[in-house]
Amino acid sequence: MATTLASCRGGNRAPRPTTPAPAVEQARRDSAKVAAPDSASMPAQKPDSTVRVAGADSVAARADTTPVKSADKRAATKKPAASKPCVMDFSESPPETRLLYSRMSDGISNTFIGGGFVGHCQGENNRLRADSAEQFQAPGIVNLYGNVVYEEPNKVQITATHATYFTREGRLYADGNVVATQLSSGSSFIGPSIEYFRSTPERPLSRLIAPSRSTARLVEKDSSGRAQAPTVVTANRFEDAGDSLLMAWGDVQIDREKINARSDSAAFDKISERSRLVRSAKIVNKDTAQQFTLVGDTIDLFSTDRKLNRVVARHKGVATSEDLVLTAETIDVRLKDQQLEQAFAFGAGRAKATTPQQDVMADSMSIRLADKQLREVRAIGDATAAGTPDSLKMRTKDKDLLRGDSILAFFDSTSVTVTAPAAPGRPDSSSARVKEIRALGNASSLFHFANAKGITTPPSINYVRGVRIFVHFDSGTVQDVRVDSAASGVFLEAAPDSLSDTTAGKPKGGTGQGGARPTAPPRGQPQQPPKRPPGDVPPANEPAASFSPFDIRRRP
Repeated sequence: MATTLASCRGGNRAPRPTTPAPAVEQARRDSAKVAAPDSASMPAQKPDSTVRVAGADSVAARADTTPVKSADKRAATKKPAASKPCVMDFSESPPETRLLYSRMSDGISNTFIGGGFVGHCQGENNRLRADSAEQFQAPGIVNLYGNVVYEEPNKVQITATHATYFTREGRLYADGNVVATQLSSGSSFIGPSIEYFRSTPERPLSRLIAPSRSTARLVEKDSSGRAQAPTVVTANRFEDAGDSLLMAWGDVQIDREKINARSDSAAFDKISERSRLVRSAKIVNKDTAQQFTLVGDTIDLFSTDRKLNRVVARHKGVATSEDLVLTAETIDVRLKDQQLEQAFAFGAGRAKATTPQQDVMADSMSIRLADKQLREVRAIGDATAAGTPDSLKMRTKDKDLLRGDSILAFFDSTSVTVTAPAAPGRPDSSSARVKEIRALGNASSLFHFANAKGITTPPSINYVRGVRIFVHFDSGTVQDVRVDSAASGVFLEAAPDSLSDTTAGKPKGGTGQGGARPTAPPRGQPQQPPKRPPGDVPPANEPAASFSPFDIRRRP
């Protein structure tokens, strides 16, 4: 038996009756039977003989404790009470609502509603709205069509073109231009489809899942409750638990107020204000005055009062800025007022810092910045600093080297604006320039100095050792080297080339040994030095034929 409740649009409409229509009343009665079955129709329960025996024979009960332990175990593992089924109440639907009620059997019915639908589960704080709906009571399904709105006050609001609500599971699947807004925080999800699980006794935390590529706008508030600029996250899949933990998978892209980030997956803990980017993670700072890039397999971000103050890149981290490239297994970056202030590099392997003038390597490093400029580099553990000599004063492919148990490098930044590119081998005048380097503990240094005979002459070499070495620079060039305690070393200066033509400039009438005039070799062939008799030792003042600038044992 089916009953239809309809009202015509337009014309003179009769006032809405104050009493429910018969079909609606019948639907409510059937739903009430499902929610609270008649006790008279339920079979009588037999008395529990186990309880009576246990009460009669208390001595036996005390003697045998096994049943008591089993009962305690069953009580401990007892599942929480299951949620009662949803009894749909659609009495708040507008007057234009048309209803078709079909009773399938006792307590089972199907309902079809058009012309506007507003309903909710009795005893539950939720609300469903749509242009039309259909309810199938047996499987516990409500289909919603057109301008769908699902609401839980102070929790969530979901809008979509179509949705299906599973009353027994407390689950809503919405598709078609879906927008889910978390009312407590203001965060929202936008995507083609979203699945929402409301909180129940068996599921204390609500869950929201976006299975297709979607965009999340995370709204954060400071300690005073003021909303900050939202963080926009795009990913192939989202899952949010209780508006506190958000996880994203697949080509994750993050756009924050000061940074952009990318990774294969990410997690955001809104309570602890901690985020993690996993696999192929990368962060780029938006500040053009202090732009830096941080790369690592895993990157952790820490915030306080919704302001980023620490970033840690793990597993092959690389930090790049205008004046510095830092490489290490782990890089820990500290920020103040969301500006880069300090960085630590450590972990398995060696840490390396590359600046326009120096390459520093050590077991671990500490780097300090001030006013957005590099100020100090501290290298600890078998530290080495390698610099490029001034190419405007000397020509050499070798590096200046400084070694020690630890190395401290101090930089002086200038604000001079560059109007022309810097010369090759010279640092940019607007970048940080090294001012002083200190090597502490088992220190040694090897520096090149320009030869007074000109740029084409090989440079002189100064090699020293000591407990501590202090090197001062002037405009990026070594000015002086000072050794403190147990100083020793050697200064090597390039000697004249013994293979050069020594006959140039001599009188043409000169003769060689035996009165014969020495003949010069043909043009283009090198002249060989005169052979010495076997056992003949060169004089002490004769220069060596050649020498290596790194062979400190060889002296002129």
